[in-house]
Amino acid sequence: MQSLQERISGRVVHRGDHAYEQVRCAPGWNEIKPERYPDLIVQVASEDDVIEAVNFARAQHMKIGIRGGGHSWCAAALQEGGILLDLSRLNQVEIDPEARVASAEPVVTNRYLAKQLAKHGLAFPVGHCPCVPLSGFILSGGLGWNAGELGISCFSLLSVDVVTADGSLVTASETENTELLWAARGAGPGFFGVATKYRVRLYPLPRAITTSTLMYPLGKLPEVVEWATETVNTLPKNVEFTLYLASAPLSIADRYEKVCIVSATAFADSDEEATEALSALATCPLGGCVMKDLHASTPFEALFDNADRLWPEGKRYAVDTMWYSSPPSEVLGIIQDHFATAPSAHSMILCPILPSPTNEPALPEAAFSMVAPGYLACYSIWAEAGQDEANIRWLRTLVRALEPLAVGCYVGEADIAANPSQVVNSYARSHWERLQALREKYDPNGLFHSYIGVQ
Repeated sequence: MQSLQERISGRVVHRGDHAYEQVRCAPGWNEIKPERYPDLIVQVASEDDVIEAVNFARAQHMKIGIRGGGHSWCAAALQEGGILLDLSRLNQVEIDPEARVASAEPVVTNRYLAKQLAKHGLAFPVGHCPCVPLSGFILSGGLGWNAGELGISCFSLLSVDVVTADGSLVTASETENTELLWAARGAGPGFFGVATKYRVRLYPLPRAITTSTLMYPLGKLPEVVEWATETVNTLPKNVEFTLYLASAPLSIADRYEKVCIVSATAFADSDEEATEALSALATCPLGGCVMKDLHASTPFEALFDNADRLWPEGKRYAVDTMWYSSPPSEVLGIIQDHFATAPSAHSMILCPILPSPTNEPALPEAAFSMVAPGYLACYSIWAEAGQDEANIRWLRTLVRALEPLAVGCYVGEADIAANPSQVVNSYARSHWERLQALREKYDPNGLFHSYIGVQ
């Protein structure tokens, strides 16, 4: 029998090889590397390689984990034993500007996709972090830019090519293999197949993406939240309105340690439209503003550069998220004092300010099913391994304090390695049950690893 290396054009790395540890850890965004060790790492170079690897794993009774770009905070794809299928070489994209459709391989990143689409005057609700690839982003649902107008990103997924557990290559769309498309729209790291190509619907590129930002001392947070929750209901759908808690920039760090920042980005088609959409920030009546930046031109490249500063590469991360239905003032009231004690100056809290619930239509039918009126993401970010315990403890303490207000999680950013129950809480109950039934149908022998800690 041929070895797997003889059957593929990519690379097979065995546990114990001199390059193993480098390959195991290299793509991981988080500098914290979990102690989970696959037996083989297969860096595929083509769709045919994926099929060969799946067939090999099935014949050898080895489980498969699937890694795209390795940006998962908790390294959800990295599991003990079996094969780690590394898709990092699958990074091609084709754009049909007439049909407004892009076909992209798994590790095409948000920044690269946005840049290629802009050449054609087109856009997609790409994720906020530039180096995140489509693979994990769309499979988890995708909380992307301009979601208020364009919706959750997975609902712009027209079809996906999938290698299933029996080694078949199938296309899942609204007209064929519809159950697989249902699962691909939200199953996240528990998807029971290898997605090798995504076809996504495109939209006209806004010609005047513009951002206004106001910064206040952390002590002003209650007033800022009150103003923001009233103001968001006056904004058009194409304005993304977010509250951040962060360390003060160097220019004011001698006066303030922590700040709260409100930032609104208008995905507008003209300067006039953007100015009107962001007028509430220009006329904000709150006193005590320590920094103001109004009507800054922020095309996607600028938005991504800002995100790189918020989530710097080469740091250690502990992250958790939650959906909530309580007033933002109640949630942020719990956070305010705790955030002031963050051990690291890099740590931050992100809280999109969402409009009050209206008679919006229900989400399209898909695995992605957990949403609520509010969303919160907590990031503990630090530099040195010796600071691990303090920073992780700080995040866990905050998450426990917020638990009574949580109504669910987002599987794309929840810390499922630390708390596997977060997986079930990422779905409506009926959707979770259907997802498990589809796993049994498409992968009855459990070839693909499920979520970490979930059997």
